Amino acid sequence: MTGLSALAPAGELNFTGFGTVGLGTALSGVKQRYFGFDCPCYIANYPDVGVYGKKLDLGPDSRFGLQATYRLDGGASFTGQVTAHGGNDLKPAMDWAYGSLPLGDAFTLQVGRKRLPLFGYSDFFQVGYAYPWVRPPGDLYGWQIVAYNGANLLYRRNYGGLSVSANVWAGSENDKGNRMLDKIYYDAPVDEKWKGIVGGYLELGTDWGAARFVMMTNKVDRLVSGTVNKSGVKQNFYGLTFNVDHNDWVLRTEFNRFVRPDAPKDIYNVYFVGAGRRFGDWLPMLTYSRFTEDYKDDPTANEKHNTLAATLRWDFRDNMALKLEYDVFKDKSGFPFVGNSKAIAVSVDFTF
Repeated sequence: MTGLSALAPAGELNFTGFGTVGLGTALSGVKQRYFGFDCPCYIANYPDVGVYGKKLDLGPDSRFGLQATYRLDGGASFTGQVTAHGGNDLKPAMDWAYGSLPLGDAFTLQVGRKRLPLFGYSDFFQVGYAYPWVRPPGDLYGWQIVAYNGANLLYRRNYGGLSVSANVWAGSENDKGNRMLDKIYYDAPVDEKWKGIVGGYLELGTDWGAARFVMMTNKVDRLVSGTVNKSGVKQNFYGLTFNVDHNDWVLRTEFNRFVRPDAPKDIYNVYFVGAGRRFGDWLPMLTYSRFTEDYKDDPTANEKHNTLAATLRWDFRDNMALKLEYDVFKDKSGFPFVGNSKAIAVSVDFTF
């Protein structure tokens, strides 16, 4: 992203921004009333509750953000980022608010509020220009907690043609009134707390691709309408991302496993695989994603669904892209969920 800079006493203040204007609709699907949604409906964005119905809608995929970074002469910096999403009536939310302190040439200590770096696109989830789809596959990018308050130690160094990034973090998040759990899963007020978060990732990159390995553990407390639903439930996360950009060919993959190991044991296996080829400024892709829950104590409570997405991206100007996406969503859940649907959306992504 390019930015606007302003000199400030003993440092420099820099602003960058991004946005997506998206328009879409659910073309067809199961006709039903699901909680507060009239279906056919398609969940384009789980964390921000961006849901398409039968009418053309600007809300589910439209989002805007502004980031400010203040750098001190000694190398330390402070970063804040505010975003607003159409699925939440464009109410501003603080995604990032942290300080950074370089420790030598390769290490950086960061303290404050950051997005949880569980997924390959976690850091750029709101920045539509950063990825080929209108939005990352919802089957995978659909967890209720996306940020944490704490500290992390980041390592970055190049070894010849190999770039190495590693990060370890620790902290917690207490989300009172979690919109995703409330609107999509419980139809009731939900308070969600993730405590004792400890995680890390290793990313290796070359000029033709990158691989990323991630692990995290924490415990969950959940209140539904003020009643305890979960208390100190342990969960472990494991993830692998592998991407290729070579001779105009593009491959995007991500594989995740989410395990709550204590009885009653609950396991989530989630992945997507996408491939395409660049033709100048154009990138057509096909992407398949799948979410599968394995809750052996009650199979009727299992959530299962998959999506086939056909996308087309056109980089028609510097820092601007036009995208078209057609999604076919298959709902195979053991309980009455949103049902099958087909949806289409078009977006313009930009940075400044």
